[in-house]
Amino acid sequence: MTPVPAPLTIRTPAFLLDQVVVTCLVVPPVLGLGVEFGTIVSPGEPRQLVFVALMAVAFAYHFLAEWLTGRTLGKELFNLRVLADDGSALGLRGSFLRNALRLIDGLGYWSVAVFVILLRGDGKRIGDVVGRTLVVQSD
Repeated sequence: MTPVPAPLTIRTPAFLLDQVVVTCLVVPPVLGLGVEFGTIVSPGEPRQLVFVALMAVAFAYHFLAEWLTGRTLGKELFNLRVLADDGSALGLRGSFLRNALRLIDGLGYWSVAVFVILLRGDGKRIGDVVGRTLVVQSD
C-alpha cells in the first residue's frame, strides 16, 4: 500500500510545537548564562549567535528524533510519522537529507516549504524530495 501524506492542517501544529521545544532547549540556557532577553531579540551579534544555536539544535532535534523513532514530540502528539517513500522506516540518510534542507524549506517563515508542498500536491517539501521521505498519519 502506498503511504498517504499527512495534511498541512495537522503537520502545521505539530511543527509549531516542535518549534516551541527547540526554543525551550536554547533560550532558557542562554538566559541562564546572564544574557538579557532584550539582547537576544534585538539586532546584533547576540541575536545572530542565538539564531545559529536555534538552527543547530533544530537540526539535531529533528534529525535524531526522526532517525531513531520516526517522529518528534510534535509529530508524536499529532499522530504523525516520517517514513521513507516506500513506507519503510526512515533511515539515517533520509533523515539527514530531509533535515539538512530545513535551511531552504524554512525560508520566508516556512513559506518555501508550504509553497512546494502545495505546488507538488504530494505532501513533500524540498527536504522530503531529496531525502525520499514522507510525513504520514500513524495508524
